[in-house]
Amino acid sequence: MEQTFQSYLGINWPERSRKPRKSGLTMVMDVGWPCSFVDSMLDQYGDYLDVVKIWDPHLRAPEKEVRKKIEIYNAHNVRVQPGGIFMEIARIQGNEDEVMRKLSKIGFSIIEVSSTATNAARDMRAEADFVKRAKDLGFAVFGEVGKKFAENDTTRSSDEVVDEEVTVKEMLALLDAGAERVYWEGHLLRRVLGESAEEFLAKRETGTQQVLRVAKEVGPEHIIFEVSALRPLLSRRTLQFWLISLFGTEVNIGNARLEELGYLEALRSGSHPIHGFKQAGDYPWIRAVELGKGKDYEWWAEALKV
Repeated sequence: MEQTFQSYLGINWPERSRKPRKSGLTMVMDVGWPCSFVDSMLDQYGDYLDVVKIWDPHLRAPEKEVRKKIEIYNAHNVRVQPGGIFMEIARIQGNEDEVMRKLSKIGFSIIEVSSTATNAARDMRAEADFVKRAKDLGFAVFGEVGKKFAENDTTRSSDEVVDEEVTVKEMLALLDAGAERVYWEGHLLRRVLGESAEEFLAKRETGTQQVLRVAKEVGPEHIIFEVSALRPLLSRRTLQFWLISLFGTEVNIGNARLEELGYLEALRSGSHPIHGFKQAGDYPWIRAVELGKGKDYEWWAEALKV
């Protein structure tokens, strides 16, 4: 890792894990940024990015441009995966092995196993078999649990209520089959947890407890909590802050936006303000240092007590 501007200035900061990370992963969803933009952003913040998901609009882009972008990510030690919809379509059409071989050839290293767009009941034995086939081709595998809409989502009892037993079973089945991590669908999480400080605080004993119970059974280190990149900026930022409050600064967060990596790292270090949580969102780490709190003080969890 190159010397940062803060190091040059002599400003101390909370320690952050470094790549290759075991926890505190950040996944970005590439929505179609120009290669020049990607390269420049990674020059600045590439040390904080672990995985990029090449989203399905790229299916309409020229192959040579997609290859060029993958090369840029790989050059910055960022692992590259296709969006889950790639493999869902390929599996429906029955050519998943051919598609995976082509993905491997151009630099993808992770395959996502999801059922976001399909309405059929999920067969976890078939999913486990697919995980093994992807691993046999040299891929790491990330599973995904939950759907964007409550209809046909067996991991939910209703729009805002998780079926905890089914969710845990699906996550553990994917992990037991060999998946490295599981994504928890971001649109599900925003409905269960909320999208604003007021909603998070109001649902502390309902939505938040559901998420905490599932995470305890599975192990939060095995889960990448998605925060939809398509929601408004303040909604994304507040949900990221709430996940840090729940699971600590090394929580795995998915679907960040590339241009906001610096903001996300500021949230992880407690040096960025979030409104709606009183003083708990007022530069919490900086305030903790000012008040003489010890190194073991969990400043990130203050919002849970508001």
